[in-house]
Amino acid sequence: MKPISVTMQAFGSYLKQTTVDFRALGDNPIFLITGATGGGKTTILDAMCFALYCKATGGRRSWGSMRCAAAPKGAETMVDFIFQLAGTTYRFMRSQSQYAARGTGALKTKETHACYRMEGGEWELLLSGAESRVREKAEEILGLTCEQFSQVIVLPQGDFLKLLLSSSRDKAQMFQTLFATGRWERAARNLKEMAAALGKQAGELEAAKRSILEREGVETLPLLEEKEAALREQLVQAKAAQEAAEKAFQNENAALRAAEALSERFAALEQQQTQRKILEQKQEEMEANRRRLAQARRAAGVYPYFTAHQAAQKELLTKRQAHAAAQQSLVKAEAECKAAQAQLPLAERYRSQLPELAKEEERLRNLREHALKWQELRRQRTEHAKQMALLEKQRAEAQARLETADRQLADGNVYIENAQIQISMLPRLLEQVQLLMDQDAAAALAVHLEEGEPCPVCGAVHHPHPAQPSKRLQEAQDALKRARKAADMLESAQKRLQQRREQREQAREDLSQSNEKIASLRSEQQAQASAEREMLDKLGELRDLPAIDQRLTEVRSQAKKNADAAAKIEERANAAQRDAATANAVCDSAAQAHREAQAAESAAAQRLQQALEESGFEQQVDYASLLLSPERMESLEHTIQAYDAAIASADQQISRLQRELSGKEQPDLNAQQKRQAQAQEAAAQAAQAVGKLEQTALAAKESLGRLRKLEEKGKKLEEEYGRTNRLAALLSGKNACKVPLHQFVLGVMLDDILSSANQFFATLSSGRYSLSRVVGATSGNALGGLDLEVIDAYTGGARAVETLSGGELFLASLSLAFGLSDVVQSYSGGVHLDSLFIDEGFGSLDQETLDTAMKALAQLQHMGRTIGIISHVSELKNRIAAQIIVGKDRDGGSTVRIRTA
Repeated sequence: MKPISVTMQAFGSYLKQTTVDFRALGDNPIFLITGATGGGKTTILDAMCFALYCKATGGRRSWGSMRCAAAPKGAETMVDFIFQLAGTTYRFMRSQSQYAARGTGALKTKETHACYRMEGGEWELLLSGAESRVREKAEEILGLTCEQFSQVIVLPQGDFLKLLLSSSRDKAQMFQTLFATGRWERAARNLKEMAAALGKQAGELEAAKRSILEREGVETLPLLEEKEAALREQLVQAKAAQEAAEKAFQNENAALRAAEALSERFAALEQQQTQRKILEQKQEEMEANRRRLAQARRAAGVYPYFTAHQAAQKELLTKRQAHAAAQQSLVKAEAECKAAQAQLPLAERYRSQLPELAKEEERLRNLREHALKWQELRRQRTEHAKQMALLEKQRAEAQARLETADRQLADGNVYIENAQIQISMLPRLLEQVQLLMDQDAAAALAVHLEEGEPCPVCGAVHHPHPAQPSKRLQEAQDALKRARKAADMLESAQKRLQQRREQREQAREDLSQSNEKIASLRSEQQAQASAEREMLDKLGELRDLPAIDQRLTEVRSQAKKNADAAAKIEERANAAQRDAATANAVCDSAAQAHREAQAAESAAAQRLQQALEESGFEQQVDYASLLLSPERMESLEHTIQAYDAAIASADQQISRLQRELSGKEQPDLNAQQKRQAQAQEAAAQAAQAVGKLEQTALAAKESLGRLRKLEEKGKKLEEEYGRTNRLAALLSGKNACKVPLHQFVLGVMLDDILSSANQFFATLSSGRYSLSRVVGATSGNALGGLDLEVIDAYTGGARAVETLSGGELFLASLSLAFGLSDVVQSYSGGVHLDSLFIDEGFGSLDQETLDTAMKALAQLQHMGRTIGIISHVSELKNRIAAQIIVGKDRDGGSTVRIRTA
């Protein structure tokens, strides 16, 4: 992979859109990324990694930590990375913008992610949408995850020097993190745990088998099989005995049912005979009831004539009373008619007063209308007075607003003039702050220096004169903030000034309108005063509207009273005349009805006497004593019928039972019940014995089945446990080599790294040196196999890595870094990264070692690699012509400048 360009905006320390064009550095160059500490050198690599994986190098920082702190809220954070791989050009873009949500105003973020491929001179979209999908596309193209990409493209040379000199245990921790070899250690541990779990299962299985045998009272599986067979035979015999006992019980039970039925028929015969004797005792009573019923039926034949005569007597009395009442009503109606006729002259007098009352009502209505108009004029006069006061108040307020606006305009002009003066000083303040920041960079770095630790700039471990911060810088920054604040507020101040001008014009317009409205209202008040005087002349002395309404109500009330009184008198006279005529007709009708009722009563008495004589009753007294109500007659008849039916039923039942029981004897129920109970008890005991045997046999059968399954499972579990336990012991180091699996894997990986690193080391050391693993046993439980030694071709022997000179150690660590980079690439799919970046590590080199390092890098360049060195060491600026120079602009954001000569 070869980078072509990377573009950043509001990313890291890069506030404005900044592009790094690697093509300007030439083909396969060695170039230097230089600038002040913290200026944004490593951010260029972060932007490349972020565009691919949406995370900075190392995979730890995301949008929140990479957004430029000085970026305005509306500024878009963006990275755009173009690179070439295997002859194809790719482009990955990511951006994040912020906006305020509607309604709530809460700050929201929007992200875009896309990747393209160059086809025919144009960008073809490969994928866009979710962050994870674009990241997965980058992993597919490069064959590297974010962590692997960070490891192979950025080589922290100082870290590899530590790796070169570290112990086997430290190397193991580094490689476990780098190559995720912890999975081999976890595999061995999981296998050991699996073997332990299988052993535990085998123990639990044996315990379960022992529990089954103990519960069944045997010691072995064959003995349990014999027990289960014997129980099955016993169960067959017990079921046969149960069947015989059940049959005997059924026979005795049937005999008991037959004896009970025969005994019940003997009891029924005795009961029917007893009931027949009781009925015979009531025979005389029933005969008396028959005679009483016959007499009542004869008396019932006379009953209609008796009731008819009573009704005729009652009707005669009613008609007699009605005739007397009609005569009284006629006398009263004639007297009322005479009195009503005497009141008719008074009604005529009432009606003669109605025309005068109507004229007075009309005069009062007209007077009321004039009073309403006069009151409306008075209300309008009051309303106009209120309006006049309000208009006067509005005119005063408009005058006050006009004066306030004039004062605010004058103050705003003075504020804008002062702000413009501060803004004119802004360029000079920016230059002063930048100058003081450059001078104070050493003081910012000196804050983090510790005695005995190397300086990240010069590499020295002693710091006798660290730089001190400048107070002038803080003062200049405060002045710059004030100037920027004035610049930010100038536009809003100008807008407020324009608003004051508009407010002054509005106040002038409001004042003019108020004057016009006051003049118009005064004209209306004069016209209303003239109309009010004219209306008072029409009203005269009666001006009070309630008094007019009261007088009008009195006139209307009097007119209504006269009309109602006249109508009431006339209606009373007419009604009295009608009532007298009606009373006369009613009296004639009542007299005729009385005569007819007398004739009807006489005829009914004759018919009753005839009916009594025909029925054999001499006197009405005898008839009344024998008469029964229909309900009583019906009840008496039902009693006689029920008695006759009961006699007949008893005779029938006695005859039938005597025929059925002829030649039979009363059975002994107690003896039969005892025989049936004994048979039932025998059957229950036989069933209980069968139930117990069935449970015992079933439990033995189930135990036998479970035991057989456990035997079969135990054999398989024992085989699996043996295999797993042997494999776990092998992987944990209990083998011929006495090497655990994960340590073996680390050794193989280190061999691959050393094989690749020695190709570089041999080239850089002119074939003299190579790195090798130390072979030999370690003492105690110490982890070995990862210690390194140097093979010196000049002496033909091996020696410790620590015996190399400073320059040779640099070459060795650099070779180890390149070797690790190539191995990581090969493990990740073989994608070749043509460009590598070495981050720092040059500050502590002396002149001779630096010469050696530069010669080594030149050789690597001839091997076809583009190498970028990230460093602030000034000596490298003189040695490397191609440079990416990182600086700061006036706003504090980072800038990039490329120099090739």
